Formats: sequence, structure tokens, C-alpha cells
Amino acid sequence: MSGNAGKTVDAAPFEHGFTPLLRVIRPGSLGIEIGPFLHPVAAKRDGYRTLVVDRYDQVALREKARERGAKPAEIERIEPVDFVGDASRLLDLVRGQGFTGKVDWIVSSHNFEHLPDPIRFLRDCEALLAPGGSLAMIVPDKRCCFDRFHPAATAAGMIEAAQVIPTPASEAWAAFRQFSSSAVLDRSGTETIAWGLAESDPERMLMGDPRPHHARLQRQLTKGRDPDFCGHRWRFTPAAFEAVLFDLRILGQVGLEVDELIPTVHGEFTVTLRAAALGELTVEEIRRRRTDLRLRADDEAAVVSRAYRALEAELAATRVELARLGAQAAGGR
Repeated sequence: MSGNAGKTVDAAPFEHGFTPLLRVIRPGSLGIEIGPFLHPVAAKRDGYRTLVVDRYDQVALREKARERGAKPAEIERIEPVDFVGDASRLLDLVRGQGFTGKVDWIVSSHNFEHLPDPIRFLRDCEALLAPGGSLAMIVPDKRCCFDRFHPAATAAGMIEAAQVIPTPASEAWAAFRQFSSSAVLDRSGTETIAWGLAESDPERMLMGDPRPHHARLQRQLTKGRDPDFCGHRWRFTPAAFEAVLFDLRILGQVGLEVDELIPTVHGEFTVTLRAAALGELTVEEIRRRRTDLRLRADDEAAVVSRAYRALEAELAATRVELARLGAQAAGGR
């Protein structure tokens, strides 16, 4: 199997609104978009050959959009849904509703982190992709949202999740894990749950009170009622995502690997996955690759830490002082 790292793509062109997911779509190709809701990437009306997957049909989605106060123009752009059902059972869903072919691409924005069984989703995508096809996903960077203080996902956690049959209790615990450790960013008295990486100032972070969420958990466990949790189950930084995918690949859990990665822009990063060529990696190659990815994840976590920010401020002040002293020395000549 391939042991090469995914190619890192310059993020600058995507800082002004162009979605990198369109990079995988060739003219005239057939693909699947997972849960586009108000913001379709490859809209049918724009000429894309897109099969839309969502938990609800177009009528229900438009009603939900109205309830959320969406603008009429946004509601109008909600796509007709081709396959209504759970994207975490993607292969069964599309095959069960009559689609027997292959697709050239699958695009998904802010979906992967919600899935109860992400391994199954990746396997389903691989089964649906034609040779050379791509799965492209936009994933929130945990440093830039309410997941700030949650630990990053691991391959072990995903493998365990693949063996667990969800119950009302497991869903209640998933909700408690998210909400009891969620954070917000204080913007001059206004709290927000998502922000840019440059704005991720640890001095402006606020944790919530876990007690209401614990009380809700106890009520749900007592009543045995499914809370229908649809929040985040998995958290990533770019390197943490690559680390999980690499581990899943070498353990034979999935056949996809990271082909390209666009670093975090506006609080989210983009990964493109393709089927990896078979081959063999030595134990030493595996150890080096796994270590490098986790050290990169450490570095990513460090840039939003108090210690890093303090050193950054100290360095900036030192540069200003050196410039002042240099100007003073030049003026004294």
C-alpha cells in the first residue's frame, strides 16, 4: 500500500469563497452530494450531474429552512433529493432505491464528523466510486469551533464505533459528551460557536456549565428515550484526520487514503480521498509515518495554546524593539 503523505495544496485561492470541492468534478461526470441543504456545491440547476442524498426530501427540507428563518432565495436553492435516508448507510441507501451504477465523485461538507459509523461510510464511498474516482470532504477544524477543548478522534474510537449498535443510551451519552465540553468564543460580549483560526484566542474562550446537560442525560437514561442526536461525534485538525486515515488504512479497515489536503480556511479544511495502490510498508516506515503525523497534530494544537500565543507576542515585541534600536543606531552614525 502507499505510504506517501497526502499532497498539501495552497489554501490561498480558497480564502475568497471558491469551494475546493469543485476541484474533483470533471465536466459531464456523475457524482453524489451528501446533504447540501441550503448550500449545494454541485447544484443540478448549474448543470452538474448530481445525485443528492439527504435524510429528508425537498419539501421537508424547505419547511425546515423556513422554520430556521432562511431567506427565500436560499430556500429556493434547496435541491430535489434523489435518495432519502441515512448517509451513514450510503451503499444500502442508493442500492435499495434502485441505483446500480458507479459515480465519479462524492462531495460532502460538514457531514463526516456527525456519522455514527464513519468507517462504514468510507467503505460505502469506495464501493460506489468508479476507478480513479474521488471523495472530497470539507471538515471543521476543532480548533475553530465549539469542539475546541474536545480530544481529537482516533482510529481506535472509530473501529469501536463500527462494532456498536446505537441505542437510546449511546445517543444520550454522545449528546452529553458534546454539550458538556463545548466552548464558545467571546466577541466583545457576543458568544459564537465558530471562528477563524487566527481568531482562536485562548483568552477569549469560555466553557459552558455542564450541569444542565448532565441533568438532561439522566432524564434520557431514565426514560430510555432516543434524543435523536445529530451533533459532532468526531473531532479533527488536518494532521489528526490524516493520522486516523493512515491508521485505518494500515489496519485494513478502509481502502482510501488522503490524496490532497487543503489546510484550514475559515475554520474548515478540505481532504480528497482516493483508493490507494496496494503495496507493502516496512514496520519502520509505518512507525515513522505515524509519529510524524502525531507530531504535526501536536504542532497544530500548540498554535492555539496560551503558551504559543504568549511567545508569539513576546517575539513580536522583541522585533519592534530591535527595529527601534536599529533605527536609533543608524541615526547616530
